[in-house]
Amino acid sequence: MLTRYIAAVALSSFGAREGGDGLDISVLEGNLAFGHFLSTAQQIANIEVPHPLGPYLAAGFKPKKGQLTGVTYAALEALLNLRNELGHQLQTINVPKAQSLLNERKPDMQLGDALKGVDGLLMLPLFVVEEQQLVQKVIRARRLLLMGESADPPPDEIEILEGVEDPGAPYIAVNAMLLKLPPILVWELVQKRANTRLLFLDKVGTNASRYKTVEGDEVDGAAERAAEIAALCAGKKRQAERVELRDGRHLAREWGERRRLIEETGARGEGLIPWDQLNPDTINWFVSRLTPKPDGSPTEIICERLLDGRTSINAHERRQLVLLFGTPAAAREELRRDVMDLQVITDPQRRWDDRLLIEYANLFETLRQAIEFLARNLRTTGLSVEGLTSTTGSPDYIAIREGLVNQFIHQDYADQTTCARVIIRPHETVLFNAGHSLVDVARLEDGGSSQARNPLVARAVRLVGFAEIAGSGLRLLHSAWRGAHRPLPQILSNREANNFTLTLDWRPLAEPHDELWHRLGVRLSLSQAEILRLVKLQPDATLEALTEASGMKADAVLADLEYLELQKLLECRGGQYAVAEHLREII
Repeated sequence: MLTRYIAAVALSSFGAREGGDGLDISVLEGNLAFGHFLSTAQQIANIEVPHPLGPYLAAGFKPKKGQLTGVTYAALEALLNLRNELGHQLQTINVPKAQSLLNERKPDMQLGDALKGVDGLLMLPLFVVEEQQLVQKVIRARRLLLMGESADPPPDEIEILEGVEDPGAPYIAVNAMLLKLPPILVWELVQKRANTRLLFLDKVGTNASRYKTVEGDEVDGAAERAAEIAALCAGKKRQAERVELRDGRHLAREWGERRRLIEETGARGEGLIPWDQLNPDTINWFVSRLTPKPDGSPTEIICERLLDGRTSINAHERRQLVLLFGTPAAAREELRRDVMDLQVITDPQRRWDDRLLIEYANLFETLRQAIEFLARNLRTTGLSVEGLTSTTGSPDYIAIREGLVNQFIHQDYADQTTCARVIIRPHETVLFNAGHSLVDVARLEDGGSSQARNPLVARAVRLVGFAEIAGSGLRLLHSAWRGAHRPLPQILSNREANNFTLTLDWRPLAEPHDELWHRLGVRLSLSQAEILRLVKLQPDATLEALTEASGMKADAVLADLEYLELQKLLECRGGQYAVAEHLREII
């Protein structure tokens, strides 16, 4: 994987070279292996024309005084030769044979030398911009830094002066320049993992490509990537992008400053898993629900399944572990506020009829108590902790399952100003939590996906079967509600106040044969009735406002608006919609 990564960044740098218009390198085709990628990296390192990563590659691939080859190339070539001698199935080697190889051929030291030679290259930030938006002349980008040990990095938000050309693609930053890494390295959904992963090129065929994850999962790539790979190898140029932060720093400098802080934290021993603060009963419950059934101690299984085999964590991961599995006191100390407040209110003049305030509990215990409260008060069939793995059921069950899981996964647990709330009224249920949506509200119905604000919480919930593919929850909720002929869920994401509200209206929509429309001689679909209702509530609403409020796609909303205009039910002036004047006293 090291060699594949070096080849990926080298080929992107080769495309951004200055001059050298007639240059090309050997084509990457067929089933690709260690040697193919090593050859690609070496060819590009030997190119004499300037390109962004030239000095970084030269440090490991070009010989210094007294050397025949660069230290990285020599080490990787030695490892390649050893691999060729042993074959690909290294797991069949027994312990005595492995120990003998370590003593005689020293592959661990060779790998250390390979890494040391390209240390500068490996320190350059690798990242993905999931989404970027222009807000009040500022470009806000949601970024994933792929520089830690975790396969699930938390997103952060940066403000940049220029947007990146290809959101969703992995980039590497070299000072103020950005190099796009596809088609050799891509960031895409892996169904088996129910999440996004870095994918390394593994095979190139005629109009076909295949990729592989670090874990060994194979994924088919887009057909057009074969031509892109051939073009880059043939010398096609692809300019580097130039992007700086709003404060004037470039992304490589910003990462360097962050990396030093992380290293200082690690040197102080702050990255250890706080086992003494975790509740053994919760851990045992979690482990018992994993499939396939794991072997080993509960702590080993947590490290293997949840932390990708790691035994050290960063501060954000530590918080999530304590919140997931902590003792009541530890979870409270980490959160520094109540966890959840659930209320039933049947009379607005009264405070509440039934209430559950959860002050001291970890997230799994909170989920259990919340489900018991909701099942008792909503009388939703199938709603229980044990039954929460079911992905089918009544619309009521689907809505509560997806809404509650969304609340746990995407909540901002660093916000100490307010706890999560669930308010049950006769006609609606409102779920509220700290943390605005990281995805534009208009994209949520389509399953607009992003890395969760709390990646470990999201992974833990998926591992026990309480959630599926990232970004699918609210799409399922919309689908269930539409199928039940109810008003579409109302979503409000407030960035300034940093909160998120989901409102589920339990009342059925007017059927197409509703008496009023029957008298008027008009038949309305459920979505048309919903748009009409929203226009009545929001006079002079625009297409954009109605799209956001309805959670529907813009083209579907536009089609409904055109139909309602044709039926003389709505009027449009200057892009703003209102109920037709002759109907304003009727509906």
